[in-house]
Amino acid sequence: MNEKKILAYLQEHPEFLLNHAADLGVRPAEGRVQSFAQAQWLAQQKKAAKMAGQLAQIMQDADSNHQTLGRMLGFVRRLLAANTLLQVLRAAEAGWQEDFALPSGRVWLLAEPPKKGAVSGAYRLPENHAAHAALSALKEPLCGNRIAPALMKALPQEGRGLESFLLLPLRVNGQTVAVMVAGDADETRFTPDLPLDWMRELAACTAAALARAGGW
Repeated sequence: MNEKKILAYLQEHPEFLLNHAADLGVRPAEGRVQSFAQAQWLAQQKKAAKMAGQLAQIMQDADSNHQTLGRMLGFVRRLLAANTLLQVLRAAEAGWQEDFALPSGRVWLLAEPPKKGAVSGAYRLPENHAAHAALSALKEPLCGNRIAPALMKALPQEGRGLESFLLLPLRVNGQTVAVMVAGDADETRFTPDLPLDWMRELAACTAAALARAGGW
């Protein structure tokens, strides 16, 4: 047997010798018994603290997921209540701003809807707008502290005062027909490593509502 491995195990589990002293014929010195007991207590305290930390993280993650789910459901309810294209666009932008607390959030329609009479109002971004080409080229969500200057022009006041950004392309049949954009003054809100599973679902729901109302 490897003595180093045995020694390492005993150092990590000092209670082992105490628990099996009789079986091994070992009688620790009087002073050692106390130190072993103390080490055992410290080891148990360390394990308990680690478990408590893990449990706290699990509860924090569960609470965060619960809040996100609530916001998602509120957003989807808005979409379900909308019938016309203009109503869908209004619902998406209101949900973006209110349910997700993003006052800078905007929804831009990039493509002309096939459905006749589908009014898009001020949500239609003209093709000659400085951000139109860059937004139309988006195929995946974009999240981080830096975005192209052209994309900044799609945000209120061209993104001045905002330190982190999230852009969600709304795609129907392989085409980006609209986009949801938002920024925040907090540079840590939208970081490049932010998980985007929920946001992808949000974009998919919004794209489905647009397709229904706009005839795509």
